Amino acid sequence: MTRLVAICGATGNQGGSVAKLLLQHPDLYRVRALTRDPQSAAAQKLADLGAEVVKADLTVPSDLKSALRGCWGVFGVTNFYDPKIKDDPSSEEQQGKNLVDAALENAVECFVWSTLPSSEKISGGRLISRVYEGKHHVDGYILEKGLPATFLYTGNFYENLVYRSHMTYDREHDMVEFHQPIIKETTPLAMLYVQKDLSAVTKAVFDNWDARKDELNHQYLYVANARVTPRDILASVKKLTGRDGTYHVLPTTGVPDRDVMFQIYNDTGMYGRKELPDENIAKLGVDMHGIDDFVRDMLAPHLGLPLL
Repeated sequence: MTRLVAICGATGNQGGSVAKLLLQHPDLYRVRALTRDPQSAAAQKLADLGAEVVKADLTVPSDLKSALRGCWGVFGVTNFYDPKIKDDPSSEEQQGKNLVDAALENAVECFVWSTLPSSEKISGGRLISRVYEGKHHVDGYILEKGLPATFLYTGNFYENLVYRSHMTYDREHDMVEFHQPIIKETTPLAMLYVQKDLSAVTKAVFDNWDARKDELNHQYLYVANARVTPRDILASVKKLTGRDGTYHVLPTTGVPDRDVMFQIYNDTGMYGRKELPDENIAKLGVDMHGIDDFVRDMLAPHLGLPLL
C-alpha cells in the first residue's frame, strides 16, 4: 500500500528535491505537492510527473488542515526569504507551528522537519539570527506537542553557488570569479548538496520509520557532507575544469539576519565539533555527495566550462 506524503515548498530547492525523488517510487509513495501557486511552471511540472498539486499557504491554518488530510507523512520546511516572512520574520515561526498543528489534527505519523540550531546558543549569546531562531523554536513546539518527527539540521547549500550567482566565469580573462558576502575564504562551511542528499535522507527516514521509529523519533540528523572552505571550492573547480579562480568578500547580503548568520559561520561554525558526515545518516544507508560531485553535475555546466 502506498503512503501519501505532503511536501511543503514543493516548487523550491528543498521540497522540490524531496518531491522529485519520492515521485520516482510510486510503488511506495504518493506525493501531495503544497504550493501557493498551483499554476506555476514548477508546480505543473510536478503534476506532469504524477504529483497531486494542492494550493496551501502556511500562513492560513485552514489551508493546511485540508492539505494534510489523509497524509501518512509530511516534509516540512519554511523559507525565511519568502516575502511574507522577510516583511515579518516572526511569521516563519508561526508558519511552522501552523504546519505542526495541522499535522497533529490529521494524525500524521511521520513528520520530517528541516531546521537549524539556536544561533543564540551556538554563539554564546553574541549573535542572534532570526533565520535560525524561528526554525529552532518550532523544534521546541514539536517536542512539546509530541508530534512524531525527525529533525534535519541542514548545511549550507552548494546550489546557492548557482541559484544566487555566487560564482561566475569571466571568459575574457579565463577566470572563475567567486563573490560571497562576509564569509572568509578560509571559513569551513558545513555543505549540503540538496538535490542529491536532502532528498535521499528524507526518503530514508520515511523508508525506515516503521522499523526504527523509536530511534528516529525526535532524532537530529546533520545533513551535511563535510566542512568545505571557499578556497576548497575553487580548488575543486581548478581540479575538474583547469580554470583558476579568485575569491571576493562582499560587505553584506542585504538582509541583516543573514549577515548575522554568515558571521556565525566565521566565528563559530554551524555545528561545533560534530563529525561530518553524520554516522546516523550512514546507518540509514545514505552515502553523501561532496563538492566534486556538485562541480561535475551543476557548477561546471552552469559556468559553461567543460570538464577535464
